[in-house]
Amino acid sequence: MMTERIPESKKTLKELRARYGLSQTEAAEKLGISPPTYNKWEKNIGDVTVTNVIKIAELFNVTIDDIFLG
Repeated sequence: MMTERIPESKKTLKELRARYGLSQTEAAEKLGISPPTYNKWEKNIGDVTVTNVIKIAELFNVTIDDIFLG
């Protein structure tokens, strides 16, 4: 299974989450993951599967390029 880190210098998960007014717990629930896992992603200390990158893009209505390239 491929995993990636979302680059810190690009659109951060925190910025995307804030745009939608979600708490970390709410975002985690919508993505089907645990809040501690989401917290790690937001701090860029946990790897994200390709499947979950797609879910993030869909949740926050952005492209995968937006996430990785800004």
